[in-house]
Amino acid sequence: MLAALRAGRPGEAERRAEVLTRAHPDSAVAFALLAAAQTDLGKTAAARTSFEAGLALAPDYPELRSGLGRLLVRTGELAAGVRHLEAALARAPKNPLTLAALGEGLARLGRKTEAEAALRRAVAAEPRYLDGHLALAHLLMETGDPAAAETVLEAAIDAGHDRAIVRVRLAEAQAKQGRTETARGSFDAAIAAEPGLALGYSLRGMLLQSLGEFAAAEADFRQAIALEPRNGEHYRTMLATYKVTPEDPLLAQMEALFADPALGDESRMHLGFALSAAMEQIKAHDRVFTYLRPANDLMRARHPYDIAERRAEIDAVMAAFEGTDFSERKIEGVAEYAPIFVTGMPRSGTTLVEQIVASHSRVTGGGEIVYVAAEAMKLLQGADGLRPLDRIGDAEIAALGHRIEAEFRSRFPGSDLVSDKSIQTYMVAGLVRLALPRARIVVVHRDPRDICLSIYKNMFAEGTHRYATNLRDLGLYYRMFLEMIAFWRRKLPGDLYEIRYEDLIADPETQARALVAACGLDWQDNCLNFHKTERRVATLSLAQVRQPIYATSMKAWQRHADELAELTEALGDAIGDDNGA
Repeated sequence: MLAALRAGRPGEAERRAEVLTRAHPDSAVAFALLAAAQTDLGKTAAARTSFEAGLALAPDYPELRSGLGRLLVRTGELAAGVRHLEAALARAPKNPLTLAALGEGLARLGRKTEAEAALRRAVAAEPRYLDGHLALAHLLMETGDPAAAETVLEAAIDAGHDRAIVRVRLAEAQAKQGRTETARGSFDAAIAAEPGLALGYSLRGMLLQSLGEFAAAEADFRQAIALEPRNGEHYRTMLATYKVTPEDPLLAQMEALFADPALGDESRMHLGFALSAAMEQIKAHDRVFTYLRPANDLMRARHPYDIAERRAEIDAVMAAFEGTDFSERKIEGVAEYAPIFVTGMPRSGTTLVEQIVASHSRVTGGGEIVYVAAEAMKLLQGADGLRPLDRIGDAEIAALGHRIEAEFRSRFPGSDLVSDKSIQTYMVAGLVRLALPRARIVVVHRDPRDICLSIYKNMFAEGTHRYATNLRDLGLYYRMFLEMIAFWRRKLPGDLYEIRYEDLIADPETQARALVAACGLDWQDNCLNFHKTERRVATLSLAQVRQPIYATSMKAWQRHADELAELTEALGDAIGDDNGA
């Protein structure tokens, strides 16, 4: 039976294991082997029963605990899966399979720091375990540290894993750091080494999308789909820049695949987002939520979320900053560095605003650098929660500003000014003001119904924006965003420059001139020709910023008013003239 498992014949292994369990119903090992075969066959319910039967016989058997934990993580029962995996590690603390699965489960629960620790233990326990390296690199990419991901992948190559999949992920990390030509070369080399690796074409296609090379990107995505026609992710990423028509064979292919009951949940989730976008494109608005709601429900199952987490986070941040008088406190030895921060809710227009600013000859558009908020929160973090800012010394705050400057200068050498449109910067605006007093902070507003609908319609990197998959949570999350901005208006009067997306669309030149002036820059006509600016754009708005300003996305929520009733109720009085509506 073991030989059958190792040879990739799980059906034969299952038949032999069933004979064993009937002959030896008191053997936990027999049930462990049966469960392993059933897992390989995709019989998750049967496998769970077999794991549980084995554990009833031997509760401390680590292989059974690990197997059940891995199965539960895979099927979305994350908290239960993590408990079993932790119990398995108590008996076998260096099992790389268990550690890697624990890392995945913790990451999907939003416990990213613990997840990283588990994955690092997996790699340390068995450097030859390729999946451990890949999982750790993927997590580091999701948490905004592509340089660390690159280091992990280079270590995997040094450990003997010089394979195309590693080279492809290495190219992805290079692209995330803005080293586009290096990444392009790495993608080309990996694909040449293994032309049948669909992921290589898909990720290279995403790089080409970010560079505005849409035709070349389409060719790559079509190749990925040809190699993996049942992988919904390829369709979803392709539709970020490809427009279908009602007669398009690709649309019929996607609809048939979504209707296939044998399609896996992960692929169905990606395909649901793709098809909802396709329905928007062909103006079949009554069918958008047919695909959008199940796609979000599947994502919520993979990454559970309790909106109370955000409430606690907002309250803790406000409490940490409340005691500081920002008009009085001055920090000695601060950096003279003056980045431009563009922040706000996702899908509010931050990419458009940054593109206008980055079209100025003095500004290098950094995109979502994803560094400042994380570093600021590390500084605030104490043993029992966030430390009050008024108890943090000047030297620590000044050092934060110098670290930010060093990070930005290392990423964008020779740049005069750098813009950063990381979404969460608004959470730590006061600390940014103290550490980098010459920085500019721009907050973008938009009708909350359009923002929340757009968030709901888009799939973000897995494990991020976990609130985005539920309409009620979206409304409540937006209200807390407004609370945070109102807090900073009170604490930092006049320090935030606030711009409304609708005003920018209605009067581009007036608004763009005011924006550029607020960033301390002289006017340049290039700032109105932002769609001609040649720079990498790696956000969900990568297609929109390659076009002149248009108004078709305004009031999109009206087409789905009935489906958005839960959102509208949660938003309550956040809907109004003062909030961009």
